[in-house]
Amino acid sequence: MVSPGISTPARPPQPQQTEELRLVDLTWRGHLARVLLFSFPFLAVALMAHRLAFLSNTHAHIVEKALLAADRLRLEVIGFLYPPLPFLTVLVLPRPWMPSVLASVAAGGIAWLLWYDLERTGLPRLWRMLLMVSVVVTPTALYLATQAYPEVLALHLVVVAWHYYNNFVRYGHTFSGFVAGLVLGLAFYANFHAFLYALLLAALVPLFRRSTNCSQEPNERWATLSQMLVTAFPALWAAASWTYINWVFTGNPFTYLAEPAAAVIDPMRWGTPLGERVEWLRDFAAELLAQPLLLTVLALNAWRYPRRVVPLVGLVSLPSLIRLAGLSYSLPFALGTYTLIALLALPERLPRWIGPLLVIFAVLQGISGTSLVVREGEVSQWERVLTTQRARTSDLEELALAAALRQASPRSILADDRGAYRIIARTESARPFLLPADVEFATALAQPAERVRYVLVSQLAAKGDLVSAQFQQGPPPGFVVDGSSASWVVYRHRDAPSLLGVP
Repeated sequence: MVSPGISTPARPPQPQQTEELRLVDLTWRGHLARVLLFSFPFLAVALMAHRLAFLSNTHAHIVEKALLAADRLRLEVIGFLYPPLPFLTVLVLPRPWMPSVLASVAAGGIAWLLWYDLERTGLPRLWRMLLMVSVVVTPTALYLATQAYPEVLALHLVVVAWHYYNNFVRYGHTFSGFVAGLVLGLAFYANFHAFLYALLLAALVPLFRRSTNCSQEPNERWATLSQMLVTAFPALWAAASWTYINWVFTGNPFTYLAEPAAAVIDPMRWGTPLGERVEWLRDFAAELLAQPLLLTVLALNAWRYPRRVVPLVGLVSLPSLIRLAGLSYSLPFALGTYTLIALLALPERLPRWIGPLLVIFAVLQGISGTSLVVREGEVSQWERVLTTQRARTSDLEELALAAALRQASPRSILADDRGAYRIIARTESARPFLLPADVEFATALAQPAERVRYVLVSQLAAKGDLVSAQFQQGPPPGFVVDGSSASWVVYRHRDAPSLLGVP
């Protein structure tokens, strides 16, 4: 996505202009060209991972739902998939590599905006370049930019909104306020946590206004309140609308929060007693202490602009508070958030000698972040695939199985996409599958021999996978085993041809 510029009358450059937003300096074509340029490193990593058959679970969910809607030609078959924005953008060309490409472009937009924003620090170009490289070439940044499309899309939208929000609260630019609010409202449809950031930014308006020495006129209170409402209202409207739609059609207004694919509620943390959650604070504190660049930036603000420290600490604390509440906030997402806040919060007109120190602390933060993030299962597997240049056995098995299932006739394979989403995404078509979104699914589940020719069962049944739960112990009447692997079993009707080469 490309950030729109703010149209303002031309004026001669002034020294203090480096503190303002500089999105006015380029046309949308200029922004687009630079976004694509900054996207190249991420695209290279994304295509390398695709060549090695790596597909993250998040991207597999998105692609599978897009394939289902594209084949059935009805958006409603996806149910209340959340977040909907990544799915809708992938729907243009639903292929396993598409989310990674879009994520790379979104990450390129973030990198371009950060590079553009660093000009206000007054640091020499060399140190700004080394600082950017230090925060980009890390496993955390590269994983987010290539394998976590919803999260990086949300970060991109929040970064865009932050620039307009700054214009709004610091310079009173009304148009910027409306843009910031609308972008934050749109970000709700990319990631639920963007909604929480919208509320926090609205709550922090008074503190940011104080930090810029806004006038204390009699109507100051109303001006502050209006800025808070403009910032928060679009996000509140988006969340309220989506919640209401869930309530009308499902009877539960918060269905989208509990859906496993949405990953809003962390099932491991949600049910933990409040008393036991206090122990998590120690882990969160250790996580923050492992962010030397972020701590340095907070110290620089305390030195140059003390009034900014409190609102910045509020922004930094939100990932920990979200997890403390029992919501999901992945570690790569949290580390990426800390890095973005650190770069966006750098004070203006820094002394030149600060540049080398920032680079050193950025490198240290990258090292400490890497030691934390490689403990995550999927991240460590992704890193191992790239460093060894060897595909996972499970990925190769999925590709082979998908190639075989692609030959089946339409709606002839009974499956539940809550467990089979990766295979459907690998197949690159939902046409061979009869899924819960289809009206014939319930009948086929009760009488498979009457409706389908094959049944796809997961050996490790996912929560809610009705097909695997019912047939995991053996084939239904009239079916035999057509083939199996460590993760999957395919049953075929006795009269159906084999898909897996079994006579």
